Amino acid sequence: MLERSPLPIEGAAVQRWTELALQVRMCAEVITRYALPLDGSDFSAAELLFPSESLSQWSREGIRSAVDHMSTWADFAVPLQQFDGQLVVYRGFRWPFTLMRAAIEGASQSLWLMQSGPVSAALARFVRMIRHDLSEQRRAWKVLGRDSAKLDRRMERHEAAANVLAEHGPATAKLPAMVDLVRIAAAEAGRDADVFEAHWRVCSAAAHGKDWAVLELQSQVGERFEWRPGQFHFEGVPNVDKMTKILEDTMTLVSVAVIRFLQRSGVENIDRVLREAALTAARATPQQDGGAHVENLARVFDMA
Repeated sequence: MLERSPLPIEGAAVQRWTELALQVRMCAEVITRYALPLDGSDFSAAELLFPSESLSQWSREGIRSAVDHMSTWADFAVPLQQFDGQLVVYRGFRWPFTLMRAAIEGASQSLWLMQSGPVSAALARFVRMIRHDLSEQRRAWKVLGRDSAKLDRRMERHEAAANVLAEHGPATAKLPAMVDLVRIAAAEAGRDADVFEAHWRVCSAAAHGKDWAVLELQSQVGERFEWRPGQFHFEGVPNVDKMTKILEDTMTLVSVAVIRFLQRSGVENIDRVLREAALTAARATPQQDGGAHVENLARVFDMA
């Protein structure tokens, strides 16, 4: 059994979390500003071939989910409105890992859709995801007693499309297991798939109230005592180093997904787009020097 004490976040962790919060807000700015694909882009080519659904918007939605979840963490860890002497204090430990798990899953699904390869293979994956989502929606409607006739017709259309695309990908209505999507996304992003699988598993354990997450993600404070034979009681706090590492890797995956989305959308000068978004996010974040450092960066970037 583990009681959780409040944990002030100070020192180097504050600086690193500030940087990560800025990265979250940069991604949010980009995915809001560049929502639609440009003519001649990979996405527009796919949507000309398969106009009944939007590959770009389905790809964007996983990223948007990831950013939404991580923005919740960022707004807590690095508030946009602060007062003198404000200190971030963590209570509990499961909730930030729950947010990271959702972000990893959202980014992974988007990267799976946006994998390198021919448009035909992308459309086969896309139809597979649509069919999976529709089947889940239909199950929910069924238990609620709702009429699923409209969903059924949509599912039939996409089943026919899957059969047409069968030579480019499995004609199934079931997605790969989430752990496999995470591994595929990590590899697509040039990262260690084993590490990301481990992150996803421990974040899932935290989200689902699993016992092993308690010792894996917390540090013991003080002495433990044996309150009955073989059962110990002690206080613990989140392990800031482990939390920061998973935060960093999560935002790496989300950032890669954002960049891939821009590429597939036909956006040019992506480096400049990211710098502009970073400056917008930084200007919205309280600065100890009143923003002088940010404006100096803007001049260096030639974006003042």
